Amino acid sequence: MEYGIIKFSFIAICFLLVIFNYKDALSRRDFLFLLLGLGAALAADFFLVVVRFYTIGVSIFWFAHIFYALRFAGGKIWRVFPLALPIPLIYLLVGGDLLIAASLVYMGLFVISYAAMLKALKSKKYPTPNQILIFAGMTLFVLCDIFVAIFNMGLRGVFSSPALTYFAVDSIWLFYAPAKICLALSFLKFSQKTPCISPNPML
Repeated sequence: MEYGIIKFSFIAICFLLVIFNYKDALSRRDFLFLLLGLGAALAADFFLVVVRFYTIGVSIFWFAHIFYALRFAGGKIWRVFPLALPIPLIYLLVGGDLLIAASLVYMGLFVISYAAMLKALKSKKYPTPNQILIFAGMTLFVLCDIFVAIFNMGLRGVFSSPALTYFAVDSIWLFYAPAKICLALSFLKFSQKTPCISPNPML
């Protein structure tokens, strides 16, 4: 529990840093969708790492990727969200596990938000420093979720390798923490000007 609270506190600090630096945002809209995404992720992490209600936590994480997708692509992205639902719904109808169904919806929404991010970066929607931070943050999320999947498959007996399972759980936060930092910085307006350095150190 204590370790979970430490993790949650880190995520909360990233969220607060975004709020405190709102005046330096690239735009109000970009700030708002990022804040909503990080807020949803903060709520999800509370259920995932503090109280350990995994199905609720994963389900709340849906909204984080919905807001991230809206940040990158705007209102038009709404029409592709239903694409994330059919397979999990079919899975539930045949008596599937609720957590796995929630995870499948999450995976579909993550694919949508990542695709929206790639499209936004391809169109040069953001300045270069922000593009680097956004790409790094979202890609680190992918790597984090790969290790989450490996860890859970190990727990469910999909493969019998305790060493790989423990390695996966130890690696999750190695990717998740820097992903949060990159996204928390990605809305800032970085100076594009090269500072003028006087050859005279006295000036």
